[in-house]
Amino acid sequence: MRRLTLLFSFMAALLGWSVLAGAEELTLKQQILMPGPLIAGHADIEADCESCHTPFAKESLTERCLACHDDIADDRTSKSGFHGQSPAALAGRCETCHTDHEGREADIVGMMRDNFNHQFTRFPLTGQHQLLTCNQCHNDDQPWRETDSQCRGCHQEQSPHPQELADDCNACHQTNHWQQLLSFDHSQTDFPLHGQHQEVPCNACHLGQQYQFASQQCVDCHRSNDIHLGSNGSDCASCHNEQGWDQLQFNHDDTDFPLRGGHQSLSCGACHTGAIPQKETPTDCFSCHKTDDIHQGQFGQQCQQCHRVANWSGVVFDHNLAAHFPLTGRHEALTCNQCHRGPLSESLPRDCAGCHQADDVHHSADMALCGTCHNTDSWASTNRFDHDLSQFPLLGMHRLVSCQSCHVGNQFNLNDSSCNACHSHQDPHQGGLGNDCSQCHTPNNWGLWQFDHGQQTDFSLTGKHSGLTCNACHQPDSDPAQTSGVCADCHRQRDIHNGEFGDHCDRCHNTSNFFELHFE
Repeated sequence: MRRLTLLFSFMAALLGWSVLAGAEELTLKQQILMPGPLIAGHADIEADCESCHTPFAKESLTERCLACHDDIADDRTSKSGFHGQSPAALAGRCETCHTDHEGREADIVGMMRDNFNHQFTRFPLTGQHQLLTCNQCHNDDQPWRETDSQCRGCHQEQSPHPQELADDCNACHQTNHWQQLLSFDHSQTDFPLHGQHQEVPCNACHLGQQYQFASQQCVDCHRSNDIHLGSNGSDCASCHNEQGWDQLQFNHDDTDFPLRGGHQSLSCGACHTGAIPQKETPTDCFSCHKTDDIHQGQFGQQCQQCHRVANWSGVVFDHNLAAHFPLTGRHEALTCNQCHRGPLSESLPRDCAGCHQADDVHHSADMALCGTCHNTDSWASTNRFDHDLSQFPLLGMHRLVSCQSCHVGNQFNLNDSSCNACHSHQDPHQGGLGNDCSQCHTPNNWGLWQFDHGQQTDFSLTGKHSGLTCNACHQPDSDPAQTSGVCADCHRQRDIHNGEFGDHCDRCHNTSNFFELHFE
């Protein structure tokens, strides 16, 4: 009890004295209430206890610490750095690890270097970095979190590259060994590596540590490999590829001269000689094949009219399209020279007689249109002529006879097409019924005949007249059309009236029975 009384007495005297002491009271409070001086970094707020503490309240200082140390607050928010990744730093209070009031020279960071886990920082240690001491990278005169994490910050003096390669050293190098290069992803550049480019070392292209090129054309690197000596231009990729310089990929189909047939197996130099620039190489057949022309210019320079690129010796001239003279039948087997005795430009006759005059058995200008009867399959056959288109269509038995049966001596322009002209020797009427045999006979059979006396004449055959033969009324060497139709002209000798009743017997008699009378 006595000690408590003395304590209150001392404090009362102190408070009373502080009112009088003025500025000296702070020094006295610090000496009595503070556990000890602050570190040098907090010395400027040492007199302002409320910067960190709430009077007479026991609480965590974390919130007030982060209010001042905003870089640590940012780490915790972004989950980066040691204070944003270390489970211990995230779970505990700031004052748990960092105790102040230990004096100006105190180290309240409390870094345990041997046990510090660098994996919770922005720079995990890998490869050769794991073997380094802290001071090989961190300077005690600078907060360790501010240490430059870029490779060039530590390895500037070791870098053989110029400044333009920037600071992204780990794009090529790795931490296991500085000289051991990673497989650099060249596809992320403007020049992805393909084919044999993937196998060459970096310095094969990047001589003298040069990594920026004004041009990326093939010829810039391969000029010494250009066997064309620049004659084919600088676009090497139009023919060559990265799989192999000798593997050509030029697509001739994209030019005005696609390669077909025998041209496909030729080498480039077979057509593109060094004497002629590539773009000026002629594309006409004759310019390349004039030494192969066995015709010696006789057939002109349009070789493609007869020859094909698949086979130079195989002639496939389309006579129909090119010459407007289709080769058919026996004409197909002929050689060119059998008709074209001179240059192809020489005009040849297109009519049959122009070539076959010596074979003409008709010897008649009127028979010059050979194609009317003959065809190219066989000169001897005449199966083309359509007699139905002539003035004498072939009907009945006429279709079965040969041409020579009527056209004796190969004479086909006959002036007389009447039946009697051919059949007079077969006329049993001996001309008595005239020359118009077709009035009774048909071409189907000469022995079959029909004549309608009632329809074709003015004298119908009735009664006894219907059973008479033609010659009974029509006398030989007479014109049937002139035969009289008057009864008396035939029956005058049997006229018992001796002409008394005139010539028109049919006024009393009929043709069924001469003795039956009837009167009109």
